[in-house]
Amino acid sequence: MSDKRMPTALYTIRSMQADDYAQVAELWRNTPGMGMSAVDDNEQAIATFLAFNPALNFVAQSDGKIIGVIMCGYDGRRATIYHMAVAQNVQGKGIGTALLQHLEQQLAQQQISKARLLVFADNQSGNAFWAKQGWTWQTALNYYSKDFS
Repeated sequence: MSDKRMPTALYTIRSMQADDYAQVAELWRNTPGMGMSAVDDNEQAIATFLAFNPALNFVAQSDGKIIGVIMCGYDGRRATIYHMAVAQNVQGKGIGTALLQHLEQQLAQQQISKARLLVFADNQSGNAFWAKQGWTWQTALNYYSKDFS
């Protein structure tokens, strides 16, 4: 069995900054299974989110190009992971796992004990990733939302 992991020397993980938006948005647009909102995921909204959660959002970067992102917010009770994506040409090489582990270490350092996330039901690769990472699929919950725009 071959190891598909990409050595971390080929990429770095760092805090996401507001000026990363153009590259991150491009990554999202090119990642199947992503659900984006014109209101909540525009440049200003993401800058506001990053300012509110400065220590919980990370990108993986290689040769000046963002190849992965994980965004997380904390509301004082639980963390919520939003918009994790890895460029299709490097998926399966451990970048998503490295981003998640980096975030989980940061959550533990901040004594945040529980996190949640949402994945579209038809996003097979996304659902498989989270199950492989040890996250529990919640079948006893209903999810509701309402737009106020």
